[in-house]
Formats: sequence, structure tokens, C-alpha cells
Amino acid sequence: MNEIVGLLAAPFVGCLLISALHCYMGLHVVRRGIIFVDLALAQLAALGATLALLLVPLFFGETLHEHHQERAEYQQTQPGTSPLEAMVGHQAHKEEPAAGARGWMIERTPYALSLFFTFVGAAILSFGRFRDERVPHEAIIGIIFVVSAALAVLVLSRAPRGHEQVESMLVGNILFVGWNDVLITFLLYLPLAVVHLLVRKPLSRISADVKAAESAGMAVRAWDFLFYATFGLMVTQSVKMAGVLVVFSYLIIPAVCASMFSERFDRRLILAWGIALAASVIGLTFSALKDMPTGPALVATFGVLLVLCAAIRPIVVRRQCH
Repeated sequence: MNEIVGLLAAPFVGCLLISALHCYMGLHVVRRGIIFVDLALAQLAALGATLALLLVPLFFGETLHEHHQERAEYQQTQPGTSPLEAMVGHQAHKEEPAAGARGWMIERTPYALSLFFTFVGAAILSFGRFRDERVPHEAIIGIIFVVSAALAVLVLSRAPRGHEQVESMLVGNILFVGWNDVLITFLLYLPLAVVHLLVRKPLSRISADVKAAESAGMAVRAWDFLFYATFGLMVTQSVKMAGVLVVFSYLIIPAVCASMFSERFDRRLILAWGIALAASVIGLTFSALKDMPTGPALVATFGVLLVLCAAIRPIVVRRQCH
């Protein structure tokens, strides 16, 4: 039992961090009616990471898998060193003076490309909105998702170990999340949370009624870009940890479940956090005990909780009426 707790500790905290910000953003997404924006931006982030599979061997002469494998082998011979120390030490062991910087570039290229593509997507979503809604915003989101997914498949068809990357892109490998990943996520999510705390009123006003916000003279497109850019930063990190489908589940399903039971934003947020917490505990535990893939187990758990919420909603509504 202690082994299971030790194995799940870092992934569980990672799930809590994802829940903290994704549930809040999910409530905005549901109110705006842009349900698939997460999938679109997550797929753009995944496209950037998959493109790195082709570019890294082209510029650095080795694949990401080879680089990570060499690092792992070196760490086994250098116990007690940090990952960064192991990377630099390993490269020095190979007698390549500039290899520490080279290794750093190899490590950061997928994340940098993911950020670039998500920021491009944020700009398109913010400034590509048709004021008269001749083309629904959701249509633009769907187009971004479909095109980026197709491009990712094309890239992976030419990339080394592409079939493994397809699975990782969809359901991630959150069971292998370590404390270093948790710390990086916390350091990224904390300032994002502070930003959204400071601008919560204008963003809530736009989410509630975008046309009324435009009529009141608000710079809707500028605020939208802030929303989508911070959304992209969040999604780029969470997709790296958990994959597209798991991230979508944390964003949308708790928000939808909470919306069934309350009209107030603050109550919805508390309910969404509770549902995400329950799904994390149940999904991770079930995955570990039954030796099942963690990502699909989490998504399936969210699906079951959604069905349960839909089933008990009529009972809750009747009691509230009486």
C-alpha cells in the first residue's frame, strides 16, 4: 500500500494543480459557449511538440528519445545528482564542451514550439472573431483543431517512434509525473492565477455577455487575447503532463457538472473543484490497483461522474423547489 501511495503522490498533486486552474477556466469556457477551445489550443501545443520530433534530429543530430535515454543511462551511473546536473555532467563525460547548452536546447525545443503555436492560436481566436457572427466562433475553433490534428498526424507519420507519440499526445503519461514537473507547474500556474484574480471582473463580464461588453466600450479583443494567451500557457504545460483528452476532461466536465446545480460562479467553482478532486482520487487509484492506463482511467471516471450528476440533478432541483 505504501508503494502505491508513493507512486501516486506526485501525479495526484499534479492533478490537483491542473484542477485548480482548469476548473476556473472551464467555467468561463462553458459560459462563453466555446467548449472545444481547450481541444484546439491543446492540439496546437501538441503540434508544436510533435514538430520538435522532426526538428531536433535535423539541428542536433539525435532524437529526443535518444537524448532522454542517454540522460537516463548516465543518471544511473551518477546517483544523487539533479536532472540538470546529470545532463551537464553526462555531456561533459562525452567530452563535448558546449553540450550542456546543447542538451538544454534539446530539452526546451518541444516546449518552446508548443508555446509558439498556442500563442498563434490565441491571436487567431482573439482577433479572428467576426463582429456580426456570420461565422460562429465555435466554427473557427473547430477548424483550428481539425487542421492542427491533421498536421500533427502528418508530422508523426514521418517522425521516429511516431506511434508512441500519438498515444502520449492523446492521453499523456501522468503516472510518470515527478516532483520536478509538479514544481514547474506550480511556478507557472501561480502567476497565472494571480493575473486572473486581478482581471476577473472584465473577463467575467465578457464571458457573461460579449455584445453588452462591446456596447459598453470594452476592448473585447484585447481582453480575449489575454484570456486565450494565459489559457495557452496553462494548456501547454498541462498537455505535456496529461495529454489532450485528460486536459479537456479537467476543463469541461467539472464545469458542466457544477453548472447543473448552481447559477452562482463562486458556488460552481467550489463544486467543480470537488468533482475534479473526486475524479483524481478515483481515477488514479483505479488505474494503480487494476494496472490500467492512467489517462483513459481518469477520463472514464469523469464520464461516470457526469452521468451521476445528471442522474441526481432532478432530485436536487425538486428538493430546492420544495
